[in-house]
Amino acid sequence: MKGWKRLRKIGLMIWLSLVLMPLCLLWAADEPASPPPRELFAQVVNIDRPDFKAKGKIALHRLRPLAGQLMLSEAHGDPEWIYTTIAPWNGGLVAMLRQLKIETLTLADADLLLDGPKINLSLAQAVIPEGRIDQVAYQKEEAGVWQVATAALRLERLPKGLDGLVMPLLSGAVGLDRLEASGDRERGKGWASGVFGPGWRVARLEGAGEVTGRNEAGHPVRGVFTWNASGTRMPGLRGAAGQIPELAELLRFAGRDPRSADPVDLGKVAMRVESDGQGTFGIKDLRVDASWVQLYGEGVLLFRGVGQQGRLQLNVLAKTPTGKEKRFKIDLPLKALVKS
Repeated sequence: MKGWKRLRKIGLMIWLSLVLMPLCLLWAADEPASPPPRELFAQVVNIDRPDFKAKGKIALHRLRPLAGQLMLSEAHGDPEWIYTTIAPWNGGLVAMLRQLKIETLTLADADLLLDGPKINLSLAQAVIPEGRIDQVAYQKEEAGVWQVATAALRLERLPKGLDGLVMPLLSGAVGLDRLEASGDRERGKGWASGVFGPGWRVARLEGAGEVTGRNEAGHPVRGVFTWNASGTRMPGLRGAAGQIPELAELLRFAGRDPRSADPVDLGKVAMRVESDGQGTFGIKDLRVDASWVQLYGEGVLLFRGVGQQGRLQLNVLAKTPTGKEKRFKIDLPLKALVKS
């Protein structure tokens, strides 16, 4: 279960849960399907307090089970008022949001419908102290069918609730230019463009995930994911080569100076990742296709032991454009790849 939760949080920050965040909403509301919403009661929102300001409307759609809609043209301050308002409609969603520990939230043109298994969110912009996200559209229907799209996401750092829980590759500024994804309770797929983190850049990232095991409560604990990246650049790889002799040797073998300050262009990267639910992620069918080298192999990503910071172990065959081949075994801490 710990392994799945960790990967779920990683997916949250890379793709705003391109594949995984919707899965954590699956058990947030399991009420029967409902007819199209109609307003039983509506109240204007006009709050002007020192800790929270908001303008908009609250609409009640159904009494049993309770369902409603919150529409805010603007809001700023402590989000606890929002959490308290929507908690009777979907307590699981509120519990997840509170875990992020957001101290101040600014919203523009937010419309959230919570009706049994149905979630419908549209949002022009959300700003927190750590950064912002623009143009969010998220829908979840009966049977867990979901889709999400966003414009730019920019975070200078992770929200406090995620700090220390995800890998170092996501511990600094992270973001993307655009995201689109869809799926259901068992599978999801999508893409993101302009994805970046501390020490890496990806022009386009495509992925798909599938739940392969659940616990007794029905929550996903194991999964298989495929990732395909193009336009991959790693400014942090040179610094890691200074700490990991095997990595420096691979760069020299392929005609790259490990002491150079130039970022390393990895071109296309593809892999299959299998989670065992215990903090180990097996990397299968790894392929790197760059102009200066091709890599084929496998590896493992470990989140076990002191600090839980993560280690990447690779066993790859390197081939140069001139036809040279050599096998490399590389073991490095993920934090070595981070570039400030």
